[in-house]
Amino acid sequence: MINCARLLLGLFLVLFFYSCEYKDTTIHPAPLPECGDSIITGYTNKVSYFPGEVVDVFLQSSVRLDCGLGFYDVNGQLAFRSKASVFPQTISSAEPWKNGFEFKSNGKIILPTSLASGIYLIENKITIVVKSMAAADVTVVYPSNTINAYTSSGGKSLYSFNSTGAAASSMVSFLRPVDSPAEKEECHECLRWFPSLTNVKINYIADVDLDDFSSVQSKVIVVVGHSEYWTRKARTNFDRFVDEGGHALILSGNTMWWQVRYTDTKDGLICYRKASADPEPSIALKTVRWVDPTLQYPILPSIGEDFNHGGYGLQVDQGWDGLKIVNPSSPLLNGLALIKGDIINLPSKECDGAPIKGWDVYGFPILNNDSLQFAKFELIGFDRGSRAGHETFPTFTVMQKTAASGIIVNVGSIAWCSSVGMGSPDSGEKIKTITKNAVNQLLTGKNVFSY
Repeated sequence: MINCARLLLGLFLVLFFYSCEYKDTTIHPAPLPECGDSIITGYTNKVSYFPGEVVDVFLQSSVRLDCGLGFYDVNGQLAFRSKASVFPQTISSAEPWKNGFEFKSNGKIILPTSLASGIYLIENKITIVVKSMAAADVTVVYPSNTINAYTSSGGKSLYSFNSTGAAASSMVSFLRPVDSPAEKEECHECLRWFPSLTNVKINYIADVDLDDFSSVQSKVIVVVGHSEYWTRKARTNFDRFVDEGGHALILSGNTMWWQVRYTDTKDGLICYRKASADPEPSIALKTVRWVDPTLQYPILPSIGEDFNHGGYGLQVDQGWDGLKIVNPSSPLLNGLALIKGDIINLPSKECDGAPIKGWDVYGFPILNNDSLQFAKFELIGFDRGSRAGHETFPTFTVMQKTAASGIIVNVGSIAWCSSVGMGSPDSGEKIKTITKNAVNQLLTGKNVFSY
């Protein structure tokens, strides 16, 4: 017993002195500082990615720093961080608006495989689209082409008003900061609101993804903001989707106005605007307005409205900067208790409109379906605008081309998803209700017509 006691005492003393003398020599790396405000601007090697894909980032920084690069969702919530080595950079290319900035890479970041489909902003500045291979209820199309078309970083855009030398470019690169604030704002409120539809599975894609029909694995496709620039392949895929029974919700104006092409590497957007200037030999692929008869692909048969019939709002046009309700019994207006002639405030710079053939005895327009011959075509509301010196009538319509095709709801306004639309303190809740009604009724197969 004495020997056992001595043995236990000795063991205790050894453990005691060891615990007092022992020091943890494991090297624990210090956490990386956040990149944060050190990032001035930048771009990525593509517009859209699947989870698990590699994002090559090209960043302009105010300092040289190894830091944690933050990826945020559209509501400002941090999704994840990944290491990047940032440093000051300068543009390395000639004609950078066309050839890209040719920054050096700051790192190749693997997107988490668990990352949900959505619109993400690198340090709340650089937008990427994360898409999914899985089937969804709704596919939302981010208007990446329009945003690039209006962006003038590097000196030029597709427009002369913000291009150096007052001459627009016929091509703009995606490999440069693409950050046109106005066009982003025109879709921002809808993108922030969609996650609130917790019972709806949403997949987000970019314009370029519409060239692949398999990218739309859903019941409803939603076009948001200012979706002006479409390739022929995107348009034929959209029409095929609807013709085969898929539904469309167009929360956009000036939709499908210009035909564009991509460069072979898909990192440039081409639009010459004049057929004579476009070296493309195929007349069908000339980058001109879709309403040009040489393309033989008008907009009206696809979505029932176009910019020629809608034009510009916010003019001295004696309009009401919103939608005057024609059909308060429309199921799309459920829950709003509106009456005929009520106005939903929606001040819109650019609008689409359906053809009008006359006016009823109460002074409300009558849709002209004579040439379109849609199976169903219904007017919900209208405004007044102007186009090329002529009075126009922007419209909010719902249509079904044939008894077998899907249904298209077209609000015809670039303001719908903006701060003066869905984000408006006056009309925002009404616009959200209409949008939610449209999504739910199209998904569940409920009637969206008043008859």
